[in-house]
Amino acid sequence: MASQEEKQTQPFTDIFDEDEAEKSFLLSKPTCLIVLGKPGCGKKTLAKKLAQIWKCIFIEALEVIQTNINEETEFGLKCQELLFKGQNIPEELVTEMILKKIESPEVAHFGYVLSGFPSLSEEYMTVSQQIEKIKNLKLKPDILINIKCSDYDLCQRISGQRQHPDSGQVYQRNQWDPDVIKKHKKEKDKHEEKNEEEEEEEQEEETAEDPLKMSEFLNQLVQRPEDIIENAEERIGTYKDIMLRPIEDLMAEQDCQYLIELDGNQQPDDLLVV
Repeated sequence: MASQEEKQTQPFTDIFDEDEAEKSFLLSKPTCLIVLGKPGCGKKTLAKKLAQIWKCIFIEALEVIQTNINEETEFGLKCQELLFKGQNIPEELVTEMILKKIESPEVAHFGYVLSGFPSLSEEYMTVSQQIEKIKNLKLKPDILINIKCSDYDLCQRISGQRQHPDSGQVYQRNQWDPDVIKKHKKEKDKHEEKNEEEEEEEQEEETAEDPLKMSEFLNQLVQRPEDIIENAEERIGTYKDIMLRPIEDLMAEQDCQYLIELDGNQQPDDLLVV
């Protein structure tokens, strides 16, 4: 008789504890993340690293455009035609490519890390309309990551960026400014006094060639128009005017345990361990 009662009550017992229920939810669909923040705060860099760690698909406007061009898709051929004519790729086409990528079988299997959407451009859709698109996705974002950084610190960082024209690689001030590099090197040396003699021998050999290489490298770097401090301030002002409030509303609706806010003054690698 007791065994029959146990059988009757068993379906009504919660066989999962809270942690197991959360784990089950996360594994029921591929993990999807969105990285948010002011222009130039490092969204793309962090999103790329997260995509590598989580084995997700990195989705960002330039990345999607390049992929479509390389794969010679219908979208890619349109982009190529426009670029050959010296024309910009319209925001409508970029948005279509991003949404198409999110709906792809590849993303349905691996999940995504989305960066740069919603975008500041309201040429095709307002910021609120872009956020509605995010809310109505079949694969809705599980985790929102917001990178926070003060306007002053962000403008200083952006204005210190330089690009190598051949590779397109962007370098921060601490990667190209000799004074900053020397300062960081001195600070590092203070913390690494052990095995000092061996390290000094290696450094002397390296610095024998460094000045020429560094000089040639520095002469090739250029400042992009968007990195000029006045332009950076304007972009950040636009973000605060048209995007900040809708983004705050989106975050307010998010379950707080799946909302992560990070300090944008830290290096991307440090953000990953927060």
